[in-house]
Amino acid sequence: MKTQLYLFCLATLAASCGETKQSQGYSIEGNIKGVDTGLVKLTSYDDETRTSKVLDSVPLTNGVFHIKGTIPGPEMASITIGEGNWGLSFFLENSNITIKADTTGAEHYDYVAYGGAKGAVLKDFTITGSANQDQLMAFQNNPGLKQYETIQAELGKAYQNAPNKEEGYKIKEQLDSIGDLSMAARKRIIDSFAVASPATAASVYLLYDYYRFNEAMTAADLESAISKYSGPAQSTVYFKSLLKNLEKKKGLLPGKPAPDFTLLKRDSSQFTLSSLRGKYVMLDFWASWCVPCRKAIPHWKEAYAKYQPKGFEIVGITNDSRWSDWFKALDEEKMPWLQVADEFPEKFMPSRVGTMYMTPYLPCYILLDKEGKIILHNPSKEELDAKLKELMGA
Repeated sequence: MKTQLYLFCLATLAASCGETKQSQGYSIEGNIKGVDTGLVKLTSYDDETRTSKVLDSVPLTNGVFHIKGTIPGPEMASITIGEGNWGLSFFLENSNITIKADTTGAEHYDYVAYGGAKGAVLKDFTITGSANQDQLMAFQNNPGLKQYETIQAELGKAYQNAPNKEEGYKIKEQLDSIGDLSMAARKRIIDSFAVASPATAASVYLLYDYYRFNEAMTAADLESAISKYSGPAQSTVYFKSLLKNLEKKKGLLPGKPAPDFTLLKRDSSQFTLSSLRGKYVMLDFWASWCVPCRKAIPHWKEAYAKYQPKGFEIVGITNDSRWSDWFKALDEEKMPWLQVADEFPEKFMPSRVGTMYMTPYLPCYILLDKEGKIILHNPSKEELDAKLKELMGA
């Protein structure tokens, strides 16, 4: 009965999302307690390029501002206020929107040392007039998610105050376990939104946001999730981004040609992947700072010693942007296989070859056949061991 009532509420929100007249434009009336004057900026963010675009800016007078404009369709946006960069994110759509916020209890941040900004995220606010925002808040306030947030906050404090490393490791394991349960619950609730609200921007945004932190989703799982959306949802930047990632994933399925690349070795000489045709090749995406990567090295030394004489090669591809860190790790680990450094052609963007192979995390392994085709993409160590044994014997 509770499930039916929940889906009915979602369907009602979905209907209100669909009723919004997109031609009238948006009008945002804002009232901010704690800041009297300053400049209010309305911005949108492009995850793909990691850049922000200022849609409009207006003065804040006696804590009040008013912004008007038009957007092609609903999308997430942010407002930042004054020199303190007080900000919040919300679903912008062509409707009459009211924002009331209080700076009390805001979470302050400072990323200046990392080339970022300094400011505060507003926590005390109410937003009305945006049907997609209502849907987003319904998701964020879902009791099934809130229960995990409370537990994670308590464990987080315990982890920070752990009396020793051993106790810290135990709490970290609990945090990881709760995190897995939370993500599973999040996916189930997102699926329920997709069933009740297949055509809204907020609904597909939830999947988009989930995928950003779960890029290891298989092509089949992602395709199944995407297929639930229809109508206006398919016109959003979120649906198009998911579709683009799905096509990339399909290009890395078993049997597909592995993308060729050329990178520099330690001595700055060039290495090209296709030069290893005729051998089975394991691409090992790793980094000096990646603890699991380095813990796995002794295992791969054993595998390399066993299979290298049978036509097996490993190519280590470091994600280190500082070669000095890479050199130090190479000297410490003394890995006998090929080592190259990935490239970072754009500041604050992921590595070139890691992006090409859609590596969701480190370590990430890719196994190629003698023709340079993909056999396994991002398998577990156990799956990779089993496949190597199958291909080259015990």
